[in-house]
Amino acid sequence: MAAPAAKPRTSTRTRQGAAGAVVEQESPLFIASLAKCFQVLEALNTAARPVGLTELAQLSGLDRSGVQRITHTLRVLGYLRQDPATKAFRLSGRMLEFGHTVLATDRVRERAQPHLEALNRRTGETVNLMELEGEEIVYVLRYPSLHAVSVDLHVGSRLPAYCTAAGRAILAHMDSAEALARLKAARRTAMTRFTVTDLAGLRRELEVVHAQGFAVNDQEAFLGDLSVAAPLRDLHGRPVAAVNIAVPTPRWKLEEVLSKLVPPLVRTAVAIDRELRGL
Repeated sequence: MAAPAAKPRTSTRTRQGAAGAVVEQESPLFIASLAKCFQVLEALNTAARPVGLTELAQLSGLDRSGVQRITHTLRVLGYLRQDPATKAFRLSGRMLEFGHTVLATDRVRERAQPHLEALNRRTGETVNLMELEGEEIVYVLRYPSLHAVSVDLHVGSRLPAYCTAAGRAILAHMDSAEALARLKAARRTAMTRFTVTDLAGLRRELEVVHAQGFAVNDQEAFLGDLSVAAPLRDLHGRPVAAVNIAVPTPRWKLEEVLSKLVPPLVRTAVAIDRELRGL
């Protein structure tokens, strides 16, 4: 099953989804014009195609004249390209430099890479490394399955933390007050009929994950997708990421995932933890 199309993020406040974000925007240090620039960039990124000025204003939630000034500035600086015939804008290759730097300087990703590659070879299934950002998890490393998959995401993809195995693996090993604050701040909408969205139910889920040391997600993020994840912790025991294995339900049953995939997953997480203690 293909991943559902992401909805345009029309403001920094909408993306953060937290009361703290509102406070930050009211701070004298907050630069509203800079935030609008990123609203335009995020709208283009979400559209994933060339977009004209009028439509871009609609997607970003900004007025047309403001978007015109922003796109002109970004084009002059080289971060946007504009088709000479259609006048539509798209992100330029210069944006790739930022993504490369993010990945190249991620020490957790660097230490985890050989272990995830080995786990992918051993299981033949999709193996991911995810990190928590706000109320979302972001894919920072991905080794695809040798077989057909139900969900095909990529490095840089983001999903809600509350309804994903990786997100729960991280949240369950955080300070409980901080984890609860992130759950409260999240826009907890059901992604499938199996998604747990109520705070009481999510807190019970995190207690189970903390006790057993790994998280299981049975079609809560995507129908047809089974996922398990184990946290990665630093020298002080703080969760910094999660290792995840995702498989399709047509080929795997939950009992098989627990017996065949969880043991190598946990062993891999323990091996990476040993290396992270040296960072």
